[in-house]
Amino acid sequence: MFSPSTENSEEIVPKSRNILYRGKAPIASMDGMEELEFFSDTNNPVQIDNKSLVESAMIMTKLQPGSFSGIKYRHVGKSGLKISNIGLGSAKLFSSENPEMAEDIIVAAYENGINFFDISDPYQQEKAEKEFGNIFRKRKWPRRHFVVCTKIFWNKYEEGCLSRKEIIESVQTSLNNLQLDYIDLVLINKTDPNCPTEELIRAMTYLIDHGKMMYWGTARWSQGEIYEAIMVAKTMGLICPITEMSEYHWFHREKVELYMAELYNKTGFGLMTWSPISYGLCYNPKNSDDSQLIAKLLLKTHLHHGKLGLEVAGETHSNAEAMTKIKQLSAVAENLGCTLNQLAIAWNLRNQTSQSMVVSAVTIEQFWDIIQSLTFVSKITHHVNEDLDKILGNKPSRPPMVSTLQQRWQTTGGLPPC
Repeated sequence: MFSPSTENSEEIVPKSRNILYRGKAPIASMDGMEELEFFSDTNNPVQIDNKSLVESAMIMTKLQPGSFSGIKYRHVGKSGLKISNIGLGSAKLFSSENPEMAEDIIVAAYENGINFFDISDPYQQEKAEKEFGNIFRKRKWPRRHFVVCTKIFWNKYEEGCLSRKEIIESVQTSLNNLQLDYIDLVLINKTDPNCPTEELIRAMTYLIDHGKMMYWGTARWSQGEIYEAIMVAKTMGLICPITEMSEYHWFHREKVELYMAELYNKTGFGLMTWSPISYGLCYNPKNSDDSQLIAKLLLKTHLHHGKLGLEVAGETHSNAEAMTKIKQLSAVAENLGCTLNQLAIAWNLRNQTSQSMVVSAVTIEQFWDIIQSLTFVSKITHHVNEDLDKILGNKPSRPPMVSTLQQRWQTTGGLPPC
């Protein structure tokens, strides 16, 4: 693991660039996702000590003092784009009738080191983009200091389809709503089986070449669809997607934990995550505990795998057993000194496969409650994580590889094939 104070890691760049590069770019390893590069003037290099990573990130990004101590900055996949490990989404942000509250949350996020803002709701996309655009214009923040992500929800219209026309029109509409010259990241939400992959990639490349956006990515794509898009783009000499936005929480783990880390190692593809818990979809101002939502997610997963319960490893879990799991998880949270909601978010942030987790809030109190989850990430040790896996009982694992020869032996009753 690279340490900023290691003298052998320094590399002097020609004086014409007037910077001093410290550290190495991450290679195919999840360990590299935590590392930050540090820049300073060659005539007066900054001495990096053992202070928190966020203070070092402030040197690089010139953020305002007071950045929250758990905020870190990571490259999206192997691209040059760097975002905070927590992003603010619009899922619940503009659901209240108090626009000043939404602005307070956005300002608090920016002033505490969050530089990633995501348009999350397909049914209020236009409203969210306009509200974000008005706040950006009012506050006059330097454009290079924040990253905006929006999506192409092609299937939200009755006659919806994904095409070159739909992609270009959607991006132009978002630019008008946001009142920006360009969008940092545009994600295509779901694939359209009737739209050729090449047409989709050519449209995204066209928009990037014309300065409408900087990067593009995917949302809710399978690993096979992502890999196909990367291969088509490389074959055609077009621009590849850089990241996937995927659902990830205690009861939705397989895609992120089994396949996305492998995809990063093979292609450099990035990952951002979200969850109903991080979005605060059942937030109650009188009771900030999200155990009700977690119970619903658990029961939903149970019913998805069986008529009366969840069939996992030959065991059927009833609703009563599901509530027992909630009590056990609550006990772990209590031992760590946090709420069940904060434990769930901290557990998500602990996974280094994801570069950023998108959260949302209705009130400023709920926002601070979510941000406090950062302080508990370090408390989820290996032993605590093992305890959580035992309680959940759903840690994904790949099926054992069986050779074709072994399969033939099994079909012939253990006799060698003729």
